[in-house]
Amino acid sequence: MLASPLVEVVFEVRFNPKNNFSTELLIQVNQVFENHLNITQADGLKFPADLKSKQQDLYYVPSYRVDYPSFSLLISDGSLIVLKDAVNTNYSGWCNFKSIPTKILGILKAKNKISEIHRFSLKYTNLIASDDSFRNLDFSLKIGDDELDESTKLTLKTEVKDGDIVTLTDIESHVELQNSNHTEGVEPQIISGTLFIIDVINNTGIKSLENVDTEFLEVLEILHLKASQTYTKIYNKQGASDE
Repeated sequence: MLASPLVEVVFEVRFNPKNNFSTELLIQVNQVFENHLNITQADGLKFPADLKSKQQDLYYVPSYRVDYPSFSLLISDGSLIVLKDAVNTNYSGWCNFKSIPTKILGILKAKNKISEIHRFSLKYTNLIASDDSFRNLDFSLKIGDDELDESTKLTLKTEVKDGDIVTLTDIESHVELQNSNHTEGVEPQIISGTLFIIDVINNTGIKSLENVDTEFLEVLEILHLKASQTYTKIYNKQGASDE
């Protein structure tokens, strides 16, 4: 059983893509982040330029994965993703994690991409142990007169908009996950329970290019606050937190 429901934390920033830009980004990433464990080529390198121009989503398929001792970076032609595995490596809280997106912003500054940012987001994936799932999730569902209980397999998705920010929640019961560890010699874990995902997205870029750092940090804090509020509102077990 997991000591904490938190399985994974993801930060993603998307910007106007450019063909083969991922390689430029990889070089810049290596100048900012040190002590990588390995660099892996990914599927994004397989798509030719003419196919990407017709299917724009392919620009956001990672071309490289760079693993560090405590997190990973996924690099594509149109995005940078920070992936924090909270099962196999210690998640030391928001104050430490947010320093990584801040460095990502510096990379995009160096590549003159700040004005081309069109969204950034925070996603928290939690897996609540089977014996705690419905008992500590603050919601109820009925089909006709029948109230659903712990034996019911369900998928529930919600979307709440607040100005430029969208909060998505995804709850799915009776789930098994293989938590892949990219550290050499460490076997993946099979973990099961109720999946509870919170994805908070800012659907606009940086509005004030004169105050990039301030605006970015302010919006980042808002995303984190909304994620935390959603978490504590729905998962009400005493002492549980994704901080």
